[in-house]
Amino acid sequence: MKKAVLIWILAVFALPGCATVTIKPVDFSWSFESVMTADSAGYVRAEPKTIAFDAGALFRAETKDTGTAAGKTVRIIRDRDGYYFITSPGFRNVYIFEGAKSALTLYKKVLVAEAGMENPFFNRRDQGIELVANGQVHLLTRKGIVSGGKK
Repeated sequence: MKKAVLIWILAVFALPGCATVTIKPVDFSWSFESVMTADSAGYVRAEPKTIAFDAGALFRAETKDTGTAAGKTVRIIRDRDGYYFITSPGFRNVYIFEGAKSALTLYKKVLVAEAGMENPFFNRRDQGIELVANGQVHLLTRKGIVSGGKK
């Protein structure tokens, strides 16, 4: 009986230490976009370190070209829900990714400009991510373009 009581007392004190801790709400957004240029292997990384990945797969998805991403610029920003918005000059699309264990998984591809975007850039807004390209401003969320048009 004493052993059972002792085990019960130990379990009462030990179990709370095993409980899952959840912190919410959390704002995952980045205040500023990261602008990264791919190295000779097509790998991009930003300082201070925010994210690093092989951009070659992204360029292959956009252009269907097996060429390298070396020397090309990638623009990336993260929204408050933790989704990554990525594009590059000349891209027609914005790619929206979810973070996974050691991976970025495509959540949605959003067509912005059939002829490609000149000098696109992102801004964080309370309602989502603002994309400015080709004289137009678009508000994006993980669902796609929610508003936009000519400046």
